[in-house]
Formats: sequence, C-alpha cells, structure tokens
Amino acid sequence: MKSIYLVGFMGSGKTSIAECLHKALGWGLQDTDQMIVDYYQMSIPTIFEQKGEAVFRKYEANMLHNTTAENTIVATGGGIIENEENRQWLINQGNIIFLQTSWEEIERRLQHDSSRPIWNNQSRDKQKLLEDRTPKYLEVASHVIQTDNKTEEMIASEIISNIHA
Repeated sequence: MKSIYLVGFMGSGKTSIAECLHKALGWGLQDTDQMIVDYYQMSIPTIFEQKGEAVFRKYEANMLHNTTAENTIVATGGGIIENEENRQWLINQGNIIFLQTSWEEIERRLQHDSSRPIWNNQSRDKQKLLEDRTPKYLEVASHVIQTDNKTEEMIASEIISNIHA
C-alpha cells in the first residue's frame, strides 16, 4: 500500500500521530525533520540560525523526495507545502492526511515549546502563517482530519479508517 504522508501546521501532531500509526500498522516510520537532523548533523534551530530558512527548505525538499513510497508513515515539517514542487510531489503520492488544528489548540500545545525556530520568532505572525498555509495543506490533502479534542489514538484510528475506505 502507498505510504501515508502527514501534513499540517506546527503543533498539529504530525510526529506523535506518525508514531501511533507506526505502532498500529507495523509500517516504517520517517520524519523529514529528523531525517534533516540526521543527514546534515545539525539541529533545526541551528540550521535556521546559521544557514537560514531558505536553505532549510531546500534540505526539507531533498528529504521529502527521499522518503519511502510504500508502507511507511511519513511525518513532514509544517512548512513543506510552501514549495510548489513539494506540493505537486505530495499530490502524486496518494495518502496525504492534513491534520487540521485550530489556532487556539496550536497555541495551547506549543505555549512552552522552545525548540521551534518559527514559533519562537516574535516578529512572525504565526496565526497569519497558519491562515496562509491552510489552502496549501488542503490542496495536497486526500483526507482532512480535525485534531482538536481528540487523542492520538482516536486520530490514528480515523486515519486508518479513511485510507481503508
């Protein structure tokens, strides 16, 4: 079966849900952010600080295009859909799940998270960024799953039901 790609804004639960799906389905697990850290031997905040967001986005596209095509759960970075080429590539993969999360829920989940360069950049309007990215997530999505007020297990179960429907 084709791999499952999880897309959504930071804090939508892509990594956690990917781990839950990995356990439930017994499929492989890849996380584009972790792939970047492993391959380039730098943390994401360090890449942003030393090389900038544009270089990070190139690294991200490279990792996306090196994910496994079958029987793998792939958690992507929140900004992966910013690149038109990435969006087209994702559309051609099939099972793209948009984990749609409200602004209020994202704020609640990330209020104490200091590991995200964009979230911690006080000059960025993150709510506007979410609004700008949402149509791009919808463009690539084969399924949209609302994540507010649901456990990881509930979301994973909903995804499995959707892809087997």
